[in-house]
Amino acid sequence: MISRGSEWHRWEPHIHAPGTILNNHFGAVDPWGAYLTTLEGLMPKIEAIAVTDYHVTDTYEEFLKHKVAGRLPGVMLLFPNVELRLDVAAKSGFVNVHLLVSPEDPDHLSEVKRILKRMQFHAFSDLFDCTREELIKLGKRANPTITDDGAPSFR
Repeated sequence: MISRGSEWHRWEPHIHAPGTILNNHFGAVDPWGAYLTTLEGLMPKIEAIAVTDYHVTDTYEEFLKHKVAGRLPGVMLLFPNVELRLDVAAKSGFVNVHLLVSPEDPDHLSEVKRILKRMQFHAFSDLFDCTREELIKLGKRANPTITDDGAPSFR
């Protein structure tokens, strides 16, 4: 006879972090410190986090550095969630797809970057790869006044 009910584990499959392209709304003096402290204080504790960023894995890589440094000790699983904005319009905006990447393979980052680099799209009579460098190039093509490479310039 089973003497206990279901056991629940809290997962956050779609969370943006400081530095997220197109969704960087973290204004604290130390955005990463404030962000991580908030996550660490949540109840019930979050055990798995998919770190979401548009088109790249930058914030996931930054998240990993904090995890290695001892932050979020209760999080047992971290994995990248690459959000891709399609050029298909819906009633409430664009259609997004999410690429959830398993971190089981030690080369998962290089593999997802390899796959993303193969993704190409046309804009401004040019072809752009899905890499940070190409997205910066696209942003500057869309708005020549942009000087900050970290600006969310390819909306």
